[in-house]
Amino acid sequence: SSSISNRAMPPAVLLEGLREYLEHEDFLVEVAAWAWEYCTKFPREPVMRWEHPLEFTSLHAEYRQLFENRADEYLEEEGIDMKTVLDTVQAEMQENPGPMRALIDALAASEDYLAFCRYMQQIRIRRDWAEGKDLLDDADAESNGGDSPADSPKSSRRGGTSRSPVSEGRGGLETLE
Repeated sequence: SSSISNRAMPPAVLLEGLREYLEHEDFLVEVAAWAWEYCTKFPREPVMRWEHPLEFTSLHAEYRQLFENRADEYLEEEGIDMKTVLDTVQAEMQENPGPMRALIDALAASEDYLAFCRYMQQIRIRRDWAEGKDLLDDADAESNGGDSPADSPKSSRRGGTSRSPVSEGRGGLETLE
């Protein structure tokens, strides 16, 4: 918690503090553990090709709540009210849109249902890989004349990326593409 009062805190400092609070390792581990627990419920096919059960909407709400609770903790620790934050975000976006893009994108991702579904699929692919299940699926696909690798979300995992599962969805607060 900083000793700067919220009245004296410049917008960029307030938003940078919020970003750092959301990127704290303990919180990122909490988000990753939550996603790992529920990811197997999500099909691997592209999100527009499958039925979206009500349970996924509930999981999305739960995921959003993780971020809302964390942001509320930060605001409470800093003694900042929500109106101040909204005024600050609006001013900072007008004055310096570039530096705030990553934070805004990350927060928007927690609000975007389809981005959430894609994130959960990415985590499922990593979990299946870690548990060796993708190898069984590959063998099944080959024996059944299955899908081409280009059609499978698993193929994106094979690129050898070293990014953490959390940084691909929300965690590292990188800009969305």
